[in-house]
Amino acid sequence: MAAWAHGSVPAEQWSKAETMSPWSPPNIRTERLLIRPMAVSDLSAVHAYASAYPADRYGSWLGGTDPASVARYIADTVARYGRPPRCDLGITLNNELVGGLAFRQVWITPPAMEVGWVIHPKVAGKGLAQESLRTLLLHLQNAFPRLSRFEARVHAEDSGARRTLERLGFQVEGILRGGVGAHGEPADGVMYSLLRGELNE
Repeated sequence: MAAWAHGSVPAEQWSKAETMSPWSPPNIRTERLLIRPMAVSDLSAVHAYASAYPADRYGSWLGGTDPASVARYIADTVARYGRPPRCDLGITLNNELVGGLAFRQVWITPPAMEVGWVIHPKVAGKGLAQESLRTLLLHLQNAFPRLSRFEARVHAEDSGARRTLERLGFQVEGILRGGVGAHGEPADGVMYSLLRGELNE
């Protein structure tokens, strides 16, 4: 599972990047999945996959994995739709929300986005992360013709997330020291990048 983005470009600067507007949260279908905007009714499903991992692992983007924190995350996510630079989407399998994707602009020049994902462990190992992430990357490249770069940060010891990124064509750019591991222990992260045209089909 990938860590979510830790920062974003201020909204007032978003309009300066011609490639990032117009913008609206997408609905994207694959053979198995529907990637779609989240709704308040997704609260229990998001809590199910968020709380399936140690709180220290994903609490940073939720603000916590307890029901109240997840409710705040859902409310904030829905309120932000249509207001860049951040977008969190749900991954639906057989009409059940089983994970999430996120993308947000992190650089104006060159235009770049950071991506992240999480999949419920009950459906892990089925290639859903790779399928959904590839689909999102293709969508973003088509939606934003001048977008030149993607970034992703993962825990250094997360071999599954690293394999997912590397199968898609991401390359390691460097080690992010001083991070926190899945159980709250000190741990390094890894920064990956993918340039336009490098996505493996």
